[in-house]
Amino acid sequence: MMAVNEPGVVQVRISGVVPAGMAELAKTKVETILRHVGEPVLSARVVLSRAADPAIGRPAIAWAVISLNGRMVRASGVGSTMREAITQLVVRLRIRLERAWPDEREPGRRSAENRRRRLADVVVPLGTSAHEAGWEP
Repeated sequence: MMAVNEPGVVQVRISGVVPAGMAELAKTKVETILRHVGEPVLSARVVLSRAADPAIGRPAIAWAVISLNGRMVRASGVGSTMREAITQLVVRLRIRLERAWPDEREPGRRSAENRRRRLADVVVPLGTSAHEAGWEP
């Protein structure tokens, strides 16, 4: 079993012309979210792709497949820039991970509300201050 803090747990693959630094950004954001899940992360794959056709309005695509203790969680995001696609992917992945947790009545598990709050703290819109995000100083 792998833990998310082991190097190489989140694997990023690039298809097409993707700006420099975007693979590392996607890896960092996905790893940050995965640190807050209550299940072992068996694998995590992220694919970043950009369509070559200039006629496509939102050519940047980011998708992820995560195996949480054998349960597959998938999410994707699209955007006009790769950063926008990654941000959308992270928001959708957070929502799907909230839904993927087993029943909260199992002994030793945090409550569903605490899990949602912890995951919500991970992703805030760009430009949001710590006060607006509800983080304590």
